[in-house]
Amino acid sequence: MNMCQRRSGRDSEMVHMTSAVCGSVLAFLLVVPGMAVAGEYEVWLSDQANTQGISSAVPTGTHGGKIRIYDGADLDQTPPINHPVVLDVTSDLFPTADATTGAHVSRIHGILPSPDHMYMALNFVGSGHLGLVDGRTKQPVCLFRTTGTSTGRQNHMSFWTPDGRHIIVANQNGRLLERVDVVRNQDGMPEGFVFNGAASLDLVGGDGRILTQPAAVDMEPSDGISCSVSGVVADGQPTTTPTGSPKQAAGLRASNAPICPIPASNSRHAYTTLGGGGMFVIDVTATPMRIVGEYDLSVVRAAGCGGAEADGFMHLNTGTSGPNISEFSIYRFGLDYPIAPAFNAPNTPAPLAVWQDPDNGKVAGQNGFPAGNNRDAHGVVIVQNTQSGTAKYLHQMDRIRNTVEVFKLSPPWNNLSTRHEGSYSLTSSGACGTTIGATRTNDPTPDLGDLSVGQGPKGNRIYVALRGPFPLTVSHAADGSCPGLGIIDLSPNRRSGSLTAVLDTSVLNGDGSRNLSDPHAAIVRKKRQ
Repeated sequence: MNMCQRRSGRDSEMVHMTSAVCGSVLAFLLVVPGMAVAGEYEVWLSDQANTQGISSAVPTGTHGGKIRIYDGADLDQTPPINHPVVLDVTSDLFPTADATTGAHVSRIHGILPSPDHMYMALNFVGSGHLGLVDGRTKQPVCLFRTTGTSTGRQNHMSFWTPDGRHIIVANQNGRLLERVDVVRNQDGMPEGFVFNGAASLDLVGGDGRILTQPAAVDMEPSDGISCSVSGVVADGQPTTTPTGSPKQAAGLRASNAPICPIPASNSRHAYTTLGGGGMFVIDVTATPMRIVGEYDLSVVRAAGCGGAEADGFMHLNTGTSGPNISEFSIYRFGLDYPIAPAFNAPNTPAPLAVWQDPDNGKVAGQNGFPAGNNRDAHGVVIVQNTQSGTAKYLHQMDRIRNTVEVFKLSPPWNNLSTRHEGSYSLTSSGACGTTIGATRTNDPTPDLGDLSVGQGPKGNRIYVALRGPFPLTVSHAADGSCPGLGIIDLSPNRRSGSLTAVLDTSVLNGDGSRNLSDPHAAIVRKKRQ
């Protein structure tokens, strides 16, 4: 079968769906009932590198980015086939963003599927956009832009609640938690996405904070799904938590930039880590959303981005908050939090268990701590032991040391140290090489990843984004040598793994001397439920 293809202007990857005709053909192939589909899953990889405005005068470009979509049938081959569908987030998805929202989309930081895997939420940390794309047709549905505040506007990451009724948005620089509500018809199918301004929670509070209201763009008015904003984001919200403590204060919670609001399985509570340390547990079903649990930095350290619920507990991490600072911690929290307006006292209940690396707080290159030996926990993947069918393991990546720490999820629940199964290295296989402009080799730098659902035993590998040598975010911890999609094949007991393949990615600068590609997140989308 002939496919619509072209070469992307600055790399050699094959790009599909580059015209309206081709898009319609692929959409038809994906949605015809009963038609055989190659593979039961696909992997979406978000690449933050600019793809627009690249010139000799502006060699690194101005905006844009890429999404690469790898078919599971290709990934299940030996060796895996590097032949993704490639979408430019500006030219292929949101070409009118600047005219309709006041800014081009920029820095595609991560992508997460709806619980039914029909829609994909695209998070743009640079421009503060949230884009919604139909996972089946690969066509844009909605484009939102978060609220502008006196401290900025971003969308670091958004998360669907497990019931599919809300998307919780971390407006990082804006220091707000925001919400998009999903309106469904009698059959449970979405008929509208509504950015609910009245639900927005200011994590700082005070007068003069809210400068610009959120925006919504309906990318395809004829698809029967509306995209809109309702209500107004309120200025002058309280500067204190329900307990009367300051929301943000030095020595307590120094910078309330929400990083990753991880929803619990009850679809009510989101565990929201903060850039300067501390955490809020927030009732995301209340309007406005409300804090029901609060922790300061004496309990939860700074810069956590990674969380997953398993066996009745929420597991969170914290990583490095600045250049050369070592931070690698795992926290296990319970799930019993009140319904707003009720709330808990500060720092209660305490985490059931905490695992902290002995080098936490050390500064690489100082006081005998070797340069480059600091740590950074980022992203969490939970896998199941298919031999027993019950035991589960938490795999925690380290972006700096290129290792993965493994914890067994079993009693005693109040002790993570006794369930630390050890670690494995992502460099031992030598699968990671180098790229144009890199100064190192075999430095994978794993970021966000996801568990496979391939043809082999369920959960037999982890797909992970590997950062490039010119990272656009968290450059102090995320400069790697082999940008691309990494494949970690897990051991039969799921307690270890090996980086067996890297599907390289490329976005060249103006003179071709640097590979700017900077993948930040890989996510698995199931084609059929």
